[in-house]
Amino acid sequence: MVDQYQAHSKYSSIYWGRSEGLISGWSRRYSFGYTFEDESFEPAVGATPTRLLPEDRRLSYPWAAAEWVQDNYLITRNRDQIEKTEDFSLGWRARAQLGFASTATGSDRDAFVMQSTVSKGTSLTERQSILFEADAAGRLEDGVLRGATLGIGGRYYFRQSPRRVFFMDLSTEAGKNLDAEQQILLGGDSGLRGYPLRYQAGEGRWLFTAEQRFFTNWFPFQLFNVGAAVFYDMGSTWGRDPLGTPSQGLLRDVGVGLRLGNSRSALGNVLHIDLAFPLDGDQSIRSMQFLVETKKSF
Repeated sequence: MVDQYQAHSKYSSIYWGRSEGLISGWSRRYSFGYTFEDESFEPAVGATPTRLLPEDRRLSYPWAAAEWVQDNYLITRNRDQIEKTEDFSLGWRARAQLGFASTATGSDRDAFVMQSTVSKGTSLTERQSILFEADAAGRLEDGVLRGATLGIGGRYYFRQSPRRVFFMDLSTEAGKNLDAEQQILLGGDSGLRGYPLRYQAGEGRWLFTAEQRFFTNWFPFQLFNVGAAVFYDMGSTWGRDPLGTPSQGLLRDVGVGLRLGNSRSALGNVLHIDLAFPLDGDQSIRSMQFLVETKKSF
């Protein structure tokens, strides 16, 4: 099911931070800031009447954050970028932020606003490494979590040769008392490449990807580096989205892709051109999906 509405967003933030630098292999950073968020919604003009219009929300709050970064990096190449030097973290990295929104500061409610992330990389052998990461965010209003999400994931790399890497990724995300406009999605734009964009939605999802990566030394016109991939994706959602759409169970796809690395940018953007073939799903989807998108990594 599809619902339409207009969303108007305003966001601004200012902060100040301090760090004493690297001490005993760790960098500790502390920051303080102020954030203003204003989300308003109204029915879409000329569209089918909106069935579920999200509530307006305004949050204005000061916050404090602390971050810890361990100085332990592996210098590598042809892992997530093409022909670029990469710093792969093998240490701990954690950040926690807590703010308090109050009607006294212009919010439309009283709420604690929380965000946190943590990650840890590990070398299993000289050719194998793994990265674990987790993040959580949400608001505590009258003792109840609202708009809360929790994500956990792990990425595995196996270096077969200087120009071949086998990669696996397993991730899951769950929501609690999500705002009406919040969606936990699964589809072509969220890693399940054989299916249309935003194909499934629910209260949670999991996704597994296995990918054989190939890195070439082809450098056409000295503009971009070329790579390729063969991949398999599978995943599923659980629970119902706010419109009551049920999960279709396990969804799988296979495909091949071309990767073009931007050699003229320090951002490391990679253009993905994928052909993916769904193995499940209903009869309304095409037997082949063609996707073109830009990502930060391979």
